[in-house]
Amino acid sequence: MIIVVADDITGAAEIAGAALRYGLRVMLTIGYADIPQTTDVWVIATDTRSGGKSDAVSTVSGIAKRLDKSGNIVFKKTDSVLRGHVVAEVGAIMEVMGFAEALLLPQNPSRGRIITNGTYYINGTPVDRTPFNYDPEFPILTSSVENILGGNVAVLALDEPMPSSTGRIFVADAACRSDIGKQLQKAGNDCLFAGGADFFSVLLAKMYPGVEAEASGNVRIMPQEYSIVVCGSTQSQDISERPFARASGTYTAVMPDEVFGGKPAGGWLSSLAKQYAVHKSIAVAIGGRENGGPECAVRLRGIMADAVSVLSEVRRPQLLVIEGGSTAYAIISRLGWRSFRLKCEHAPGVVGMVHDGTEVVLKPGSYPWGDIL
Repeated sequence: MIIVVADDITGAAEIAGAALRYGLRVMLTIGYADIPQTTDVWVIATDTRSGGKSDAVSTVSGIAKRLDKSGNIVFKKTDSVLRGHVVAEVGAIMEVMGFAEALLLPQNPSRGRIITNGTYYINGTPVDRTPFNYDPEFPILTSSVENILGGNVAVLALDEPMPSSTGRIFVADAACRSDIGKQLQKAGNDCLFAGGADFFSVLLAKMYPGVEAEASGNVRIMPQEYSIVVCGSTQSQDISERPFARASGTYTAVMPDEVFGGKPAGGWLSSLAKQYAVHKSIAVAIGGRENGGPECAVRLRGIMADAVSVLSEVRRPQLLVIEGGSTAYAIISRLGWRSFRLKCEHAPGVVGMVHDGTEVVLKPGSYPWGDIL
């Protein structure tokens, strides 16, 4: 079995989507849970990116203590631009499960995200000069991966062998899929794999050389009689003119300025419930505003979780679409949903999964909708 520990739920879903392309039996759970013995890939989602470092280490260590290293492949999914407590979480798994070193490739060359000579670029621009510089919880203030990560980290160049039994985390240069493959070949038998979806896909290709992976999906998200769309980022695009919204008559509700600013949300939530009962399809958005820092981000995703809970009491949706990993985790945790059967990959990183008759579609906040919505 391949066991993946992901620091947010959209990253977990992205990994699960990559496994679906190989026809593998995939389960996604919120934290540790019982899964069928026939599972090929088990993806465990946490919300450790949005909390403190000590809580992240405690959560990941607790999960790692219950995992069996023998006969299994362990993969630590990280944010593609290294937001979160990457070194602390990778280090915790290494310590608990006894890995000698870790190979970290967070970059996704398929999305223009590369590391060259220890410098992180997105479509040719140093990462600290992109909108990630303004991330409310983990602003990226340097393009040097060693400086972003700090701690027990060294850059692994393409032409450099990996030292063995060092206890270190090697973040590897790679600017294309073949570079990732070259770096993977350097890993020893006691190496923890960590990083992004492109690295995971290369790992799958190595493990299943006789299997031809399906092309990445491009499956439109189809409206259902009762649908809820949550745009949980201040960077979200207006979806009111999307084919999905036009076809379903989706009512779009943007968080009022006073609620965004800190006023109680009860009145707004009541109005959302009334509109949902009438229109049956509703999109709830934070709206394009300047973020207010970590505390504001936590409060806003709590309001969005409250909103979905209130709407679900009116009528459980047949389709729930959520943009943003921390927002998705907050909503699913509030609903009390723990395990999901993977259904399809709508687009790279945008995955549909099913819980008790409701399809839940998750999209990372930094990925575009493309033409699937």
